[in-house]
Amino acid sequence: MQHRIRVATIIINDGKILLVKHVHPETGYIWWVPPGGGIEEFDSSIFDCARREAFEETNLKIETSRVLYIREFYSKETQILNMEIFTLADSFHGEIGLENIEGKGPDELFIKGASWFSKEELKDVIVFPEILRDEFWDDCAAGFPNVKYLGRQI
Repeated sequence: MQHRIRVATIIINDGKILLVKHVHPETGYIWWVPPGGGIEEFDSSIFDCARREAFEETNLKIETSRVLYIREFYSKETQILNMEIFTLADSFHGEIGLENIEGKGPDELFIKGASWFSKEELKDVIVFPEILRDEFWDDCAAGFPNVKYLGRQI
């Protein structure tokens, strides 16, 4: 079984979370996730990966230093078991855009936008991890007191 480490960043602003829109180029299936991707050999840490991926997928420059969630998910399509680590953006600046995703391989075929969502706005979209619909908002209000393992999803 192949394994992959994926790092994503939770970026919060004015009570909203920034999510990246993915559209499967063949099926048209749409889902939203925090900006992130696989660790590359040139990334010096998970936080370096988080900064790079956030910039590639949203054009935002972030600082991050804290892990919020860990989950595993198995992709039947790629047959890869992903270990996913979610960090929290301590700060960010810039304007949201997709110009940095060009030339990044399959990502540019899937990633079609980025938008801010309130808890209420997430009720009508497919979002991963699903904790972002409800429990995340309680964790956020509590200041994310500890790292949570979200389990393995298939």
